[in-house]
Amino acid sequence: MAKVKNKLATTVNWDGPAKREYFLDSLVKQNGWNIGVEVGVRFGRVLFHLLDNNPDLTMYAVDQDISQFYNNKIKNKYGDRLVVLEGISWEQANNITRKVDFVFIDAGHGTKSVTHDINAYSPLLNTSIGLTGHDIDYPSIQLALDNLKISYDVGPDNVWIAK
Repeated sequence: MAKVKNKLATTVNWDGPAKREYFLDSLVKQNGWNIGVEVGVRFGRVLFHLLDNNPDLTMYAVDQDISQFYNNKIKNKYGDRLVVLEGISWEQANNITRKVDFVFIDAGHGTKSVTHDINAYSPLLNTSIGLTGHDIDYPSIQLALDNLKISYDVGPDNVWIAK
């Protein structure tokens, strides 16, 4: 369990594998989430785990370089359940025209990048829950959340979940 020196952080009780994809999968199932966004996909480990284990889930995948995870095989496998957006992460939020159940932010890790992503994607959320991200052990990410006055819990593999 990650422990962060931050007055806003608490620790989530979790008995499952200490991997973000398993933890996010449990959140998807517990909350009945059907539409999500992963901001910063890289090789797609989290994205594909969520899609493979939640047949009713549709995901938006946002990354500056989609060639790391997206090809015809992936396109054919997931079809309309996967919408891929390539470019600057916070700018791509404008291409999502419907509300989503959750957003997992794992793109640029600088304070300004994280702040831009949170500001861009938070308005897309159906409710105040569902804002999540990775690497809360980075001081720059802690600072972004603190500056935005977002309190959060800390889950396994340095996942943060806004309260």
